Amino acid sequence: MLTIFNAGMVFRVKIVLLFLLCFSGFVSAQSVADKEAIFLENLSNCYKDPDKGFKIAHYLLDNADDNDEKVQGLYLISEISFLKDDYKQSVESLFEAYRLLDKSNNSFLKTFVLTSISSKCRFFGLTDKSDTYIQQAEEYSNLISHTDKKALAKAKVLYEKGQVLVSDKKFSEAIRVLSSSYTIIQPYKNKFYGTCAKIQCALGKAYFNTSDYIGAKQHYQRTIDILKIGGLEFSSIAASAYNGIGEIALKGAKTEDAKTAFEKVLSCKVIETEVKADTYYSLSQIYLKQGDDIKYKENYKLYKANFDALSTLEREARNTLIAQIEKEHNVILKKNQTRYTYLLVVIICVFVVAFAVYFFYNKKLDKEYKKFERLLVKIEKDREEAKKEVKVLTIPEKTEQAILDRLKEFENGKEFANPNMSVQFLSKKMKTNSKYLSEIINKHKGKNFNAYINDLRIDYIIDMMQTDPKFLNYKVSYLAENCGFASHSVFTVVFKSVTNLTPKQFINFLKKKTEKEREVV
Repeated sequence: MLTIFNAGMVFRVKIVLLFLLCFSGFVSAQSVADKEAIFLENLSNCYKDPDKGFKIAHYLLDNADDNDEKVQGLYLISEISFLKDDYKQSVESLFEAYRLLDKSNNSFLKTFVLTSISSKCRFFGLTDKSDTYIQQAEEYSNLISHTDKKALAKAKVLYEKGQVLVSDKKFSEAIRVLSSSYTIIQPYKNKFYGTCAKIQCALGKAYFNTSDYIGAKQHYQRTIDILKIGGLEFSSIAASAYNGIGEIALKGAKTEDAKTAFEKVLSCKVIETEVKADTYYSLSQIYLKQGDDIKYKENYKLYKANFDALSTLEREARNTLIAQIEKEHNVILKKNQTRYTYLLVVIICVFVVAFAVYFFYNKKLDKEYKKFERLLVKIEKDREEAKKEVKVLTIPEKTEQAILDRLKEFENGKEFANPNMSVQFLSKKMKTNSKYLSEIINKHKGKNFNAYINDLRIDYIIDMMQTDPKFLNYKVSYLAENCGFASHSVFTVVFKSVTNLTPKQFINFLKKKTEKEREVV
């Protein structure tokens, strides 16, 4: 009888333990699902209340059970920091998330983080890096199995591709890509309204740049309509849409409509500094034409303050972004170094393998050297092209030609090596404004101001290395300082982005070329 009683007790204990185990598993799974739901919901809500979004992001980060949950918190912190103009924090949080995903299999989060890195690279002028990250993001988006998440991830990838095309002024192609993005996400409009609204706003900008102001206004209005669904009518996305509507009104000489739209921009609770600066500038121009000198000065002062603040923030964040990219590059190099060390041990043990590796290594060097020779030919060709006369613009002829002439003098000098060089500094020296200077450089040089200055610096230092043998023996840090770069690391990243070679590789190949020429003589 006692035996039967004990057996019954054991059975009941087992049942209770099994129930508790299943219940704890259910609670754990429910907790993960709840956190992910919070993350997805705040992808949109952070645009209307960044402060509340920060609290939620830190909650996710502080209560994370694994790296993927930490990434969700860090991603939100990065996006919100960008909205609040803390670009440096945005970049640092984003790359912290990127490093945590190194060994993760979460293709959804990898797509998000890589797309965001691409966006930051595009925003800060590192377009070549932007292309690399968005390609990786697209590959991961194809691996997502969940229908909703796959649609959201693919829409974000296409949105970023469309923004890259807008930056490259390929507006018709951008409209096609952005339209595809919206088609994918539209079935989930009531769930991912923030993303839907951003795509519509981007379409408005693309149509505006093709001078299709009717189409542009329709997309901006759709942006506002979508935002109202999620209560985001006073968000940063709404501010961008109202700014676009104001610009359209100005094009049609509807001054009062424009003022109304710009006032709606300034009534939004969250406004990105770039949008705020554009709005104040447009209002200043309206008041200038109306002869209201007080309001003109007031709005222009606000425009200038926001523009200057933005320039400072962008410069600091760009350096942070370059440093983070270089850090990741060094990690990859370190991993490769470990592999090469292992390979070296194998080579020492097996002579035949060593010979094969040596042979293929030399073939690779020859291939790199041919690339280097092609680079020199390209550089020489670019110099010849630069010497050709620039055609006189039709609009406005005198102003643009004068600036082009001054730019030519600037290129022939060495003032671009000034480490404090900026678009404001140069425009002041050339007795013009930074907007004209930037526009002319974009139009005639085919690049933005930073890329233009960097190219001049790199061309200058390459020329010095080719013409003065002493430069081949200087340290890379001296070369960087000589052509105007503030740090050795930034110089290395920019040099490689222009030439596809590091400064050390370039010097070695140049020495090799010089030795070959001596042998021929």
